[in-house]
Amino acid sequence: MLKDITDFIEITRKRVVPREKARKSPTAISIDPNVRCQRIYPIEDTRKNVSELKTIGIKLSKEQAIHLSRVLLAVSQEWEEIDITGYRFDKRKSDGTYHLTITSYRPVEE
Repeated sequence: MLKDITDFIEITRKRVVPREKARKSPTAISIDPNVRCQRIYPIEDTRKNVSELKTIGIKLSKEQAIHLSRVLLAVSQEWEEIDITGYRFDKRKSDGTYHLTITSYRPVEE
């Protein structure tokens, strides 16, 4: 009998998940809100007046598109409205990308 218990304990010990492979809850997931894009159109050198411009554009790499979609999916679970703001005059020197912010109007609580 003692042999069977010892074998059971040894088998159970081998099944224990190591610390580096521990399970994580969904609340442990975090999404980096720092979204980048390749280009924002119209470009800063455009010759047209702002009143003449009828469209805007955002150029994304595959990775940037996936990142933006993850952020939008996450915030859309809680927010009723979403604002996307692109900073077309603020080009990052290290990689030449532009910053996008994802925000929502939230009334001030008293």
